[in-house]
Amino acid sequence: MIPDSLPNDSISNTLIPGAPWVLHGEAALFLASPFRARLLVNYRDSPVGPYLEHALCEVTRRGPHVFQMSVDLEASKTGGREIWGFPKTLENLGWKRRGAGLEFRRESQKFRLRIVGPSFPLALAFFTIQNLRGADVRVPGTIRARARIGFRGRQIAVFVEDFEMKFNGPVPL
Repeated sequence: MIPDSLPNDSISNTLIPGAPWVLHGEAALFLASPFRARLLVNYRDSPVGPYLEHALCEVTRRGPHVFQMSVDLEASKTGGREIWGFPKTLENLGWKRRGAGLEFRRESQKFRLRIVGPSFPLALAFFTIQNLRGADVRVPGTIRARARIGFRGRQIAVFVEDFEMKFNGPVPL
């Protein structure tokens, strides 16, 4: 059973809301290797406030699985770990958007993306398989946005603008 809210580990005495979470922002997605994808996200609005995120996911026999995720907000880390089983850690992250350019920074890595072409509508349902307190769960979500093509050097990417993403509560497998 997932509680309606969780205590926040930060200095304030606010509560972290339970699922579902509705988030708004922009993101870039590109392949990190043949069966792995990298996601760079700027959440402008979320139930715990704005934050940045870096995630790596891989395709498994059971479905996509997020195996590394870092955020720059303690409340997001706690909520992601406790509600859905995301392996969130705290990290200093940076997001700079200038015109058709995006630069995302994490530790010693920089990811630069050039955004091109007209935008197109994007609406889809998705899920990931995570481990929540020793049990595998399916984490369902939806996204509605405008998307554009991007390039990281010669590597193609998808840049998602002005999205609304919803993460529902986990479903036991």
